[in-house]
Amino acid sequence: MNSFTFANAGVPVSRAVAALLASRKFPLRVTCLGEIEYPEDDPIYGSYSTVTTIELAQCGSLDEAIAFVEGIARQSRIVTGDDDAIGFQPRLFVVVDGEHRQVLAGEPWQRGIRWCDPVASDGEARLVVAKASKLRGEASLEAGWDNHSTARVLRFRASVLEGRLVHPDWRQTVRAALFQAA
Repeated sequence: MNSFTFANAGVPVSRAVAALLASRKFPLRVTCLGEIEYPEDDPIYGSYSTVTTIELAQCGSLDEAIAFVEGIARQSRIVTGDDDAIGFQPRLFVVVDGEHRQVLAGEPWQRGIRWCDPVASDGEARLVVAKASKLRGEASLEAGWDNHSTARVLRFRASVLEGRLVHPDWRQTVRAALFQAA
């Protein structure tokens, strides 16, 4: 082990580097994948919706991010910041770190949140990717047959499945945090 220290701080270089690397993980960004609804130009035609991702917050810790998502999932309305929108239906909350690595995801469930169980290994991650890819292929096929509603449902199912793809650096921490939160 290297015994160098910063001259004025008395901090070993290895600990300083570790602290620097850890600081790059924060803040955590909370986003939400969902459907935003807009009115048609002519009111007789009603409205239309499109899939979008909105950024909701930045949090300084994993516990803060979990509490934020649980709180916003209980709300009846999520503010999108888009004045033209008439509604937003959340489908998947996603937390990513400062290096854009997935930390945690969860889907709204009965005015709460159902967290996606993080994969336990790289092998399990490959299986999840294969299943999500298959769902996206089925969605593409449905869209080709003009079954756009079915295609959208399949894409969301794939996104929820991909919510399990927590970065390896976060898997244990997230499992422990979710266990404590339960």
